[in-house]
Amino acid sequence: MKTNLHYCIVLSAEQLTYLAGSKYGIDRMKILHQLIETAVLKETEYAIKGFSTTLQVGQAVLSEVDLSSKLGYDRKTISRVLDKMNQLGIIASTQSNRTSIHTLKCILAWMQDGYRIDNPFYVRLKDRPDERENPPAISDDGKHTSSSSFPFVSVFPLTVATENFGGDILADNSI
Repeated sequence: MKTNLHYCIVLSAEQLTYLAGSKYGIDRMKILHQLIETAVLKETEYAIKGFSTTLQVGQAVLSEVDLSSKLGYDRKTISRVLDKMNQLGIIASTQSNRTSIHTLKCILAWMQDGYRIDNPFYVRLKDRPDERENPPAISDDGKHTSSSSFPFVSVFPLTVATENFGGDILADNSI
């Protein structure tokens, strides 16, 4: 786990309901946590057996096989959870013949050693598709999930942040 690193995660009620749920002992939040921990915080060159790319801030490289072995879940289960996270807009995944690149769309920014690192892939809540226009979320077992009356949930561990990029967040947590 990276030290002196804090996350600003912004989730809609539907996204949080899905991540908080569990089926057959699968901890969906644990899967998201692994992706967040693997995400790069600066532009990084990545190469593996004939495949190379440049990872941008907020992207993680993890194949379904690697993710399943790290967490002890079946690869098909990991695949279904990642597909649902893609459908809900939590992440966006692309696959190559060697690995998968997961782009975190729910992370607004990271605070590392007092410096803010913005995620260029973050999609503001007001720019996301209106959940009321979309059909209700369906869990892994095919049941409709209920969503809370709250429009979103934001988690700010040690800092206070807003979606207004007009000002800086100071390291001492004052505004």
